[in-house]
Amino acid sequence: MHLAQTAQSQEVVRPQSVRSLSGSLDNIPVFNSNSPELVKAEGILLSTLSPQGKATSAAHLDFVFNGRFDLFAHHIAKADPPEDLRTLYLGVIAYNPSKVPVTIDLLQGASYLSQPDAPFIDLPSLVENPDGDVFAGPGSRATSDILRGRRQENLPERLTIPAGEMAMVLNVPIPVRSLTPPINGRSTLMRLRSDGPVQLASLGMFANRWPVW
Repeated sequence: MHLAQTAQSQEVVRPQSVRSLSGSLDNIPVFNSNSPELVKAEGILLSTLSPQGKATSAAHLDFVFNGRFDLFAHHIAKADPPEDLRTLYLGVIAYNPSKVPVTIDLLQGASYLSQPDAPFIDLPSLVENPDGDVFAGPGSRATSDILRGRRQENLPERLTIPAGEMAMVLNVPIPVRSLTPPINGRSTLMRLRSDGPVQLASLGMFANRWPVW
C-alpha cells in the first residue's frame, strides 16, 4: 500500500518594479453619462442640476460647470420586448442658473452609433491611422475626431442660454428597428467652454407610438 503524499503550499516571491505611467490628469471636470449603460426606461440618466424643488432630489448632483469642461455619453438601446422597436433618443440639456446670459462654445465634438457608424471590431495591437479612418467602435471613432480637433457639422458651434433658462445641447437617436439583433449604442464626446455657470442633465426618451389608421 502506498500512502498519498499531502501537497504543501509554497509561497513564491518574484520581485519586480512598479512604474507610474507618463503624463498626469488635468483638473477639467467631465460630465460622464454612462450609467445605466443599457437604457430600459425613460427618465434622467445623469443630472448636475440643483435638487431643490425636484420631485426626486437624490437624482441631482448640484454641480456647476464654469469654463472648460468635457462631456462624454455612452448608452445602449435594446428592443425589450423584441417587438418594441421604438427609437431611443438621448438628450442633453444645459441650464443657466445665473442672472445673465451664458454662452457655451463647442470646441470639438463627435457622436457616433455603433451601427452603422462604427461597429465594434478587433484591431491589431498597432495600426497606423494618419487620416482617422481606423477605429474599433463608436467611442474610438469619436475620440479620434476629438484628438484631431474636429467638430461634426450637425453640432452647434456656439450656444447662448438666457438667464434662468435651459437649452438643448444634444438630441440624437439610437435606432434599433433595422438591426438583427435589435440592439445599438451611441458614444458622444465633446470639449466645451462656458463663459459662466451651467448645469447639465442627460435624459432618455423613446419615440412615440403613433396610431395606425
